[in-house]
Order: sequence, then structure tokens, then C-alpha cells
Amino acid sequence: PFGKGQPLLNGSRVVSAIVGNWQLSGITTWRSGLGYGFYGASCTLPNAGSCWASYAPGSSGPVQTAPYGSGNLIGGTTTSYLNIAAFQNPASYAYGNTPRTMAYGLRGPTFFNQNLSVHRQFAIHERLRLTLQADSLNPFNNVSFSLPGNSISSASSFGRITSQANSGRILQFGVRLTF
Repeated sequence: PFGKGQPLLNGSRVVSAIVGNWQLSGITTWRSGLGYGFYGASCTLPNAGSCWASYAPGSSGPVQTAPYGSGNLIGGTTTSYLNIAAFQNPASYAYGNTPRTMAYGLRGPTFFNQNLSVHRQFAIHERLRLTLQADSLNPFNNVSFSLPGNSISSASSFGRITSQANSGRILQFGVRLTF
């Protein structure tokens, strides 16, 4: 609506010089939840580190008890999104029978983030240019949750989301003089 031949301010050169020729760029990241894995802490294999959990043979009912992000995410009584009864510690001298990821087909929360940048270069004189730039990381302050706790030996943290996977809104501004 600005500039020569445009209706707003009848093509004012001042308005065109200020408002025109800005460049906008952005990066949008969206991914489905990461394949979720489980491990048990009571591993009796020598020098094995931690072992994967085993499926609980008598388990029935849903493994994911609530959609991610619903319920209480703050404080000491946070919502557990996964049913700990669906898993058990592996038998003595065994690694466990769940896969490394995607046991029961479980995925973590989805991830969505955007970054935007706007800049404009002004020609001041023959070889003198001024560049203005503004960058925003996560400009809409979207929250993407981290994976829930996955240690079946810790009933207090298993299945609970305790952190955010992306950072909050960050703004930065820049001015550059090229001569």
C-alpha cells in the first residue's frame, strides 16, 4: 500500500524510503515426538551400566495416561503421563526386553518453534550504507515440553515432565554501518 502509484499517502517518497524494501526471513521447526525409551536402575550385570526395562506381563490398560501438556506441570504434585505398572526391572543378569526406543509405540511431546528476522539496508551516500536488523527466537513464546522422566526405579519422577525443550522469547537488535 506504500510507494509510487499506491493509494496510501499518495506515493510519498518519505514513506516509501522508510517502509519499503524490508526483508523478512524465518525458520520454522516442527517435529513429531521423539521415540521414547525406558531403563531400569536395578541392573545386576557386571559393568553394564543401566539396563532397559522389561515389559510387565500382567499389565493392562493404557500406557500413556494423559495427553502431554494437560494437568499440573508445576510444583510437587505434577501429573504423571505414563503408567509405571506397564514396566518392570529386568530379571537378574538380563538386559531387559523393551526396545531402546518406542516401547509400546510411545513418543514424547511434539516440538514446534519459530525464529524470525527482519532487516533493511539504507543507502546513505555512494559507499555508505546503514543496515538495521531485528531477530527474534521463539517470537510467539511457544512452549515445547521435554521428554518425561524415564527411570522406572524412580516412581516420583517417572512419566513426569519437568522441563521445557525450547527457550523462551529472545529478541536482539543490530545496527551496522558499512563504508
